[in-house]
Amino acid sequence: MFIHDKVDDQLVQDVLSRKHQIEYSVHGLQHWQRVERNGLFLSEREGGDDLVVSLFALFHDSQRLNDFEDPEHGSRGATLATEFYDQGRLCISEAQLQTLTEACRDHTESIYSDNATIRCCWDGDRLDLTRISVIPDSEMLNTATAKEIADTMDYSILDRYRSYSR
Repeated sequence: MFIHDKVDDQLVQDVLSRKHQIEYSVHGLQHWQRVERNGLFLSEREGGDDLVVSLFALFHDSQRLNDFEDPEHGSRGATLATEFYDQGRLCISEAQLQTLTEACRDHTESIYSDNATIRCCWDGDRLDLTRISVIPDSEMLNTATAKEIADTMDYSILDRYRSYSR
């Protein structure tokens, strides 16, 4: 289901079981998978933490109540990630958890970050705005790679990125 081998199907199913039931959601599993793919593509080029990027993709929108106005959904996603960490379900360090929760909590309210991993997370999410017919603005992106994709409007490179090769 997810590219990173430490984000196994059971973990994904457990997060899905905690997801609020929205009949059809542009913020659901398929979006999470594209955010992971995009984020890993960026991380490979920009030096992010691949595992945190993949976990961000899983948790960032997992606690949305709806597809529209839900300003606290990122904080709820961060809380769920922390709960899973406290249960020993996430094999990450405390520093990685801090990065993950910050990325989830701030992904809709903040634009820029000094942290390479968070930049890859947020840009991975923003590059998927095309799913709702929004063209990402390179001025709202953090990484050089994402800016180039947005400026050239060549998203096909992301579609070709399928395998986790590290």
